[in-house]
Amino acid sequence: MNARNSSEPGPGEARTRQRRRRQMIFLAVAAVLGGVIGGATGFFDQGDGNLFAGGWEQMKLPPALAIGIAVLLLGGFLALPLYGFKMVDDYKREINLVAFTGGCLSVLSGFPIWAVLHAGGFVPAPHAFGIFAIAFVSMYASFLFARWRL
Repeated sequence: MNARNSSEPGPGEARTRQRRRRQMIFLAVAAVLGGVIGGATGFFDQGDGNLFAGGWEQMKLPPALAIGIAVLLLGGFLALPLYGFKMVDDYKREINLVAFTGGCLSVLSGFPIWAVLHAGGFVPAPHAFGIFAIAFVSMYASFLFARWRL
């Protein structure tokens, strides 16, 4: 007979709940961080530029806010993903590493390809959001590929 109360979670169930709770907190922090970055950038922009649509040279932010947003971006795009690797098992970590590698390699090859195609008159000049989009889309595609193939 089991002396433990059946409504009481076992050690594995407790760890699973704790891991899920940490993941939800991680996602909430990431969402709040993204909201603060986007909201502050849009609200305090003193020019006519747009973070996503281009016109970078027209964007004007107060210097202290620009430094603060840069620090938040560093945390959101570097620190959070690296910390997130500690929260997943080996299989999910491998999938995420394939995704990050796919994004990195696409930027390393995509920017020079875009630049020479621009020099040949085929496409508009490379811009920062386009490079970011290449990385984001290729990371997502690499993630899906790894998820279904590994």
